[in-house]
Amino acid sequence: MTAKRTPLYHAFKARNAEMAEKAHFLTANVFTDAKSEHESVRNAAGLFEIFGQFLLEVAGTQAESFLNETFVADMTKVAPGRGVYCGILNESGGFIDDVITYRPAQDLFWVVPAPHRVDKVEAYLKERGKPYGVHVVSLGYRYVSLSLQGPQSRACLQRVTDEDVSAEALPAFGIVTATVAGVDGIIVTRTGFTGELGYELWVPTEHVESFYDAILEAGKPLGLVPCGAGSMGSLRIEKRYPIWGRDIGEDTTPVEAGLAWTIKSKEANYPGKAVVERQKKDGVERQLVLLELPAGAALPAIGAAVTLGGEAAGKVTSAAFGHTVGYGLALAYVQTPCAQDGQLLTLEGGTPVTVRKAAVYDPKSTRSRS
Repeated sequence: MTAKRTPLYHAFKARNAEMAEKAHFLTANVFTDAKSEHESVRNAAGLFEIFGQFLLEVAGTQAESFLNETFVADMTKVAPGRGVYCGILNESGGFIDDVITYRPAQDLFWVVPAPHRVDKVEAYLKERGKPYGVHVVSLGYRYVSLSLQGPQSRACLQRVTDEDVSAEALPAFGIVTATVAGVDGIIVTRTGFTGELGYELWVPTEHVESFYDAILEAGKPLGLVPCGAGSMGSLRIEKRYPIWGRDIGEDTTPVEAGLAWTIKSKEANYPGKAVVERQKKDGVERQLVLLELPAGAALPAIGAAVTLGGEAAGKVTSAAFGHTVGYGLALAYVQTPCAQDGQLLTLEGGTPVTVRKAAVYDPKSTRSRS
């Protein structure tokens, strides 16, 4: 399949971006280098394109009941103007996808799947939603998703909107529609995948090129730079954020992935409920952990074996260099007895690694909540 160009293709080429294919779209990988862009997000601000990240609209008087009986989160507790992160599970408790779902109005929800899972999730929700009489449709190319991330992101955004985007007015997982950089109808959400204060901006596609330029120009005095997909991998792994298709999938459950906190106690039934509630009570045989590599060690290949005393203990699912912490990191599923913080294990090839149960960067997530 030939990769599609995103609406910002020419804007990226004008900034001499190195391009790469992501989820069948040709997008910016780096503008300068991944390390510099990573550091800009940690210290100031960066602007990413997350193309292929579409909104799936679920509407109707039974929309809340439908999603509450489909998702692991308690959707009755999600008020209009707020959102929630959780999984959509199969009957075995595995992830069909992990999604953020926003509720802009009482009977209206926007579900955000992973870019390469949109079609799968849309088809699933349409079929499952039939008895509830809900309307399910992808808003698709109507919007382009941009991610404005970093400690200066709020100041950058406030420069181009009269909307109050303070922590009080727009808390974590809040959502508002506003005029930004002179463009009406921008959907602003207080979310991100970097571990920093940040916002995702859903921009009407016909305005995205001029909007992109305007945001970058307004934020330049505050250190805002364009960023590519290359730095997203290192930012998210320092925060131990898993992604579908690598660290989670249809054969892994939220409990195994360290996401048991997303499973809410509620009367409503949903696919996989019995499995994950039993796992929360009785435990699991394997767990997703972060592996800290020694300084200077080469990153492991995806699928590389993890051992303890020469015996198989697990496999690597993701790896990237943590530019903030200064060493390589990997995510891996390991047998539960090995999943203790500080446990010493060995990678295929002999590299010693240390298990970390929590994020190695800002483990209490104080920065993203600021």
